[in-house]
Amino acid sequence: MEHNAGEIIELAVRRQNVNISDLSRRMRVNRRTLYNWFKQPKLHTDVIIEIGKAINHDFLPDFGGDFSDLGYLPIYKDDASTNHSNSVYYWMEKYIALLEDYKRLAQRENSHKTLS
Repeated sequence: MEHNAGEIIELAVRRQNVNISDLSRRMRVNRRTLYNWFKQPKLHTDVIIEIGKAINHDFLPDFGGDFSDLGYLPIYKDDASTNHSNSVYYWMEKYIALLEDYKRLAQRENSHKTLS
């Protein structure tokens, strides 16, 4: 039976005995985002790579050694001619990434204000 990307990622996280709260802090995303990723049949390579870095796991063998064959798109790829068969997921991931970037900028701005 073929696993989806989210299941592969979740299984690796569980095998590494990584606490979801700890992982969410390391990645600077909320826990709900992680659980949403675990449910996705496809994930962007950026997400897979970042989770791998956070848990010290190489996902290339888990995905057959090559992400490109799986049709996963980089999270910031802006190619209007590309057919996004899961466009809802594509835009959801872009939106989540934007929110997380905004959160980091807001935190940085607040820390600069408190230092001044």
